[in-house]
Amino acid sequence: MYKKFEYFLNAVHYCIYQEEIWSTKIIEKGVLGLFHGLSILMHLESFYQRKMEERRKNKDLHEFMYGDTWGESIGFANHWFGYLYSGYPAFLSFVLIGLYFRYYEGMNYVIVLVIASIPIGFCYIPAYRAVFTKDRYLKYFKQFEKEDERWHKKWKTITILFCIGSCVTTLLGIVAAFFVLLH
Repeated sequence: MYKKFEYFLNAVHYCIYQEEIWSTKIIEKGVLGLFHGLSILMHLESFYQRKMEERRKNKDLHEFMYGDTWGESIGFANHWFGYLYSGYPAFLSFVLIGLYFRYYEGMNYVIVLVIASIPIGFCYIPAYRAVFTKDRYLKYFKQFEKEDERWHKKWKTITILFCIGSCVTTLLGIVAAFFVLLH
């Protein structure tokens, strides 16, 4: 059972990472296209072409932008994965916060923060172990890169549903907190 959970979370993390790479490349093309247009207007096209050639040869820059061990894309993917995974236990956090406000008049921000953090932190431990402990995700990334297009399409859909589910669960938690508070 845990292996399926681990596989699922790593596949979702992988798809988030792939989406992050895709979106970063789109933004990069847009920004570089804008700079190319400006270089033509300012008659600096040869300077721009020389800088772009230097940029293409810079392997450290490419690793920083798109690498799977460190850098921008994997960093954003890790954060997005954590935020989206935390949306599910956030439901319980909001319900507990609603109960706190229902039974206690005064508002203590520290207590509210602790109430919100406990379910999210407790539930995040298995996800952290399944994905990030000893960089376990790297082993899965190598496996997932070998999968066919059908597998990637299937898991991209599952990842989208996972993300939507997280947002919906968080919103339902907020609604549930108000329901608990008012009734």
